[in-house]
Amino acid sequence: MLIEGLDDWVPIDRLLWAAKEGAAGRPWQAFFVELLHFLVGNGSIRIGELAEEGFEAWNGGTEEIVQLVVDDLERLDWDPRLGSRAWISNTGAGDELARSLTA
Repeated sequence: MLIEGLDDWVPIDRLLWAAKEGAAGRPWQAFFVELLHFLVGNGSIRIGELAEEGFEAWNGGTEEIVQLVVDDLERLDWDPRLGSRAWISNTGAGDELARSLTA
């Protein structure tokens, strides 16, 4: 997901897919929340939505942003194809991490 984010904004469903793949026997929604919390909290990604001007990051702390995403996904029964507002944008730190994964 971070590698894909080097080129463009990434829909939240990419992180959901990664959580489903990496959950290793535990509930994938809980793993998704942990993963999202980690990536937002360590400054690798920003969460926001797409507007006419491009990506607009949501304001708030890590807990608030994570809760906004969870609320949005619960509204959609965890199927973002139904119209999630949440998109992912790498930060500079996220880009550096993604480049290190491809080196």
